[in-house]
Amino acid sequence: MRIRQFREYHWDKLPTIRLQKAVLENFKSVEYGEITFACGKKFVPYGTDSDILGLYGQNGSGKTSFIEALAILKLLMMGAEVPGVYAECVAKGQDSSRLEFTFDLQYADGRIRKVVYEFRLAAEEIEISGGFGQYGAEEAAGMPQNKYKVRISGEKLSVSGDFDGRKLIMQPVIDTFSDDRPFGPVSKQKYFVTNDRKHIDELNIVRRLAEEKSTSFIFSLGAAKVFDECNIYSEFYQVIMELAYYSQLYLHVVDTKSTGYIRLNYGLPLYTQSGRYLLKTDVPNIMPEIVYRELKDQFKNINIVLSQIVPGLNVDLHELAPAMMKDGSTGHVVEIVSGRNESDMTVEHSDENAPDGRVMMPFRYESDGIRKIVSVLSLIIDAYNEQSCTIAIDELDAGVFEYLLGEILQTFQDSGKGQFIFTSHNLRPLEVISKDYIYFTTTNPHNRYIRMKGIGGTNNLRSTYFREIVVGEQDEELYRNTKKYKIVSAFRKAGLENGEAT
Repeated sequence: MRIRQFREYHWDKLPTIRLQKAVLENFKSVEYGEITFACGKKFVPYGTDSDILGLYGQNGSGKTSFIEALAILKLLMMGAEVPGVYAECVAKGQDSSRLEFTFDLQYADGRIRKVVYEFRLAAEEIEISGGFGQYGAEEAAGMPQNKYKVRISGEKLSVSGDFDGRKLIMQPVIDTFSDDRPFGPVSKQKYFVTNDRKHIDELNIVRRLAEEKSTSFIFSLGAAKVFDECNIYSEFYQVIMELAYYSQLYLHVVDTKSTGYIRLNYGLPLYTQSGRYLLKTDVPNIMPEIVYRELKDQFKNINIVLSQIVPGLNVDLHELAPAMMKDGSTGHVVEIVSGRNESDMTVEHSDENAPDGRVMMPFRYESDGIRKIVSVLSLIIDAYNEQSCTIAIDELDAGVFEYLLGEILQTFQDSGKGQFIFTSHNLRPLEVISKDYIYFTTTNPHNRYIRMKGIGGTNNLRSTYFREIVVGEQDEELYRNTKKYKIVSAFRKAGLENGEAT
């Protein structure tokens, strides 16, 4: 099969892909941290159980670091640029960070493969020429340009399992850590590229450009073009394409930058399989027909679930007027509105055409919790129904009623199909989902993530966690204890000093 034919006919026949394990080294406050997902501890057969990972711990102990590591992973496997804002993830005093991710790939015909993708992340100082940084005007929001950019200083892709009718032990197929050639090992190059000097030189250029542009070499469009020219189809390259499609279609990461838009009322980040749309809530939105239709369908699906978890609530796009786009095509001027079955609601305006007599109001008047749920609900729906879908949401509990949070997670555990990763401060999930799905951060930067030991089937994990904070029976300390009398003293001292200053 030719590579181009694979792209045309096989992209929608992906294997079930799950994250099994993640390793972080010298990444922000994590000198070393390792997380093994539930599906990495036991074999999960094709098309069966969901997989959840909840991460809990003290502020600043590495929860957001894990989500940001996943965000970088997604960008690299998509072949996209890693923005300079992530340069600050390299731990102070270190030359680079190392991230490693293990994937389980299961195929409908019974084949099973394991893939390990490892890379190093370095921060490179750049000259500031004025203006905004590479993160874009929307994200920059008045912040000065980054002083550093990200450099991917080495990558390694290793595989094991069923390949070409035989079982392979774990071995690298592309390694750029130390080889001066485009990649090693030499014995594996024949599966990707011919010995033609022209192609080798092209790959050398692609590799240097990838470092310069803060992108992956392995998943770069430049490398794909050279491999296409060589027209050597191999199951090794098939795995690279499968991971690339997985990152684009099924791996979704919601970090605190996005949730910050909600809290600051910049807009509603709505996540779909096509990507993220930042919809304004304070002024109307202008969008082309194709986007309007996609978002209308998204809201229709969201409302099926939303009306059950927040009874009586629906959200939709309300068309204010037709619009003419720059290319001459038809567009729409819309605003986001929400509707409830409450006749006594005070609103800015109402829609006489609202279904079921609902009173409509601008969505901006909804709480942060409602906006957070609407923002990520389409992703949760996808992960609930699609076994290859992996979603990672930082601060899932922000503004969300704790009982509702528990209901959503328990439903996903009982009958979902995909992978759901979240961080939270709310402890309700500890009472309703399996202890196998929970990790805790520690105060030890050399062993940042652990599961609790000695937890029986009847133990309440929430109560056990509180007891552990006080007693400290685990191998690692989970919380750096604070003294109440010292906090009282600090408040008083700060108040006295403030009084002297004024």
